[in-house]
Amino acid sequence: MSSSDEKTIVEKTKSYLKKFISDIDAKEVAVLIIFGLIIFIIFKMMFGGIFGLSLVVIENGPQSSMWPTYDQGDMFLIYKCAPEKIELGDVIVYVSDTPLSRGTLIIHRVVNITTIDTATGMDYYYRVSGDNPNSNTYVDNYNSTTTLIPYEAVVGKTVFLIRKIGYLRLWLADNTAVRYILLIAIIGIGAYLILAPDKKKDKEEDVVLEKLEELEKKEKRELSVRIKEYFKTSWENTKKWFIELFTVKRQRIKLIIFCSVILALVIFIPVIDQAINTKGITTGIDNLVLLSPDYHVTEDMVFVPFTIYFKHDGSWNQVLKCFTVEGIQNGTTLSTAYWYSFYQVEGDNTVGGSLVFVENEFNSSLDLTIRIKYSIKKRFGQDILDLEYEETFDSSLL
Repeated sequence: MSSSDEKTIVEKTKSYLKKFISDIDAKEVAVLIIFGLIIFIIFKMMFGGIFGLSLVVIENGPQSSMWPTYDQGDMFLIYKCAPEKIELGDVIVYVSDTPLSRGTLIIHRVVNITTIDTATGMDYYYRVSGDNPNSNTYVDNYNSTTTLIPYEAVVGKTVFLIRKIGYLRLWLADNTAVRYILLIAIIGIGAYLILAPDKKKDKEEDVVLEKLEELEKKEKRELSVRIKEYFKTSWENTKKWFIELFTVKRQRIKLIIFCSVILALVIFIPVIDQAINTKGITTGIDNLVLLSPDYHVTEDMVFVPFTIYFKHDGSWNQVLKCFTVEGIQNGTTLSTAYWYSFYQVEGDNTVGGSLVFVENEFNSSLDLTIRIKYSIKKRFGQDILDLEYEETFDSSLL
C-alpha cells in the first residue's frame, strides 16, 4: 500500500469521525447517559448496594415475621447510616449469624439499643424483634450465644417503602438468565439511542435550522444581561397577572371559583371522610396481652413480649401510624418500645413486640404497668390527639 493510499484512508476516517460527532446531540446524549446511570443504580441497589443504599425485599411469607405491618413482596430502601442514627423502633436489616440462618438478611424492628464504651470508642449493639405476634414473640438471637447484634452486622435501616413491587425483584432474583438478558437489552437500547444517527433531513429543514442558528448567534449576549432581562420580564409578567386577576372579569371569576373549591374541600372533606370510613370500627386499643418473661441470665436482661390488638377506622382525615409502649414498675419507666408503619393502618390489627428490661431493675414480685401512647394526626381540624391505654399485670403470674 502506497503512502498516498494510507493518507486517503486516514483522511476518510477523520472525515467520518467528524461527521459522526457532528450528528450527535450533546443534550440528548447527556440525558440518555443520566437515564442509563439511574437504571444502573437501581439494578445495583437491588442486587448489591451503592452509595450506602440498597433495596431489600421481604422474601418469606405470606404472613412473614413482620406481618401484619409489612409482608412478602414489600420492598424497602435501606441506608447504611452512622450507628447513633439508628433509633428505637427503626426497622433494620442485619446479617444473621445463627447456625440455621448464617449469612441470611433479616429485617426486624429495634427494641433495644446497648452501647459499650471501649478504648477505641463507643460500640453500638441492637436487639430486634419481628412484628408478627404469632411467630416472633421474643427477640432475635444474633448467634448461638447472644441477642446483641453488632453495628458491623447491620446492613442499614429502612428509610422508604414500596409495597408489593418487590415481587418483581424476587422474580428477577430467581431467574438469573432473564436478569442478564434484560440488562444486556437495556445496554443495547441505550447504545443504539446514543450512537444511531438521525435520518437525513430535508433541505428546507436544513435551511431553516441554519437561519435559526444565525439568529441565535446574533442574539447572544452576556450572561449577566440575559439574567437581568429574564428577572425583569418575569416581574413585569407577574405584576400584570395579579392586576388582571383582580380587574379583568374573567380572571376574577376564575379566582372566585378556585377559592370556593378550596373552601369547599376544607369544609366537606371531614364530612366525606366520615361517610366513607370503615363502618363499625372505632379507633383505639382493644386488648393487650403479655407473654411469659424470658430471662437471659448471661446478658442480665429480661425480655417481656407483648401483643397489642388495636383498630383504626381508616379515615383519610385521621392518620394513625405509630405508638409508644412503656413498661412501668413502682412508678418508674424501666423500658420503652416504639412501633411505627410507613403507611396508615386500617381496620383490625395485631402487632407484637418486646419490652427489654435490665435484670436487676425488673422485679417479678411487683406489678407491671404497660402504658401505650398513640396519636391521631388530623389533616383538618384539631392537629393532634394524644391518647393513652394503660393496663396493670401481676408480674408473678406472667
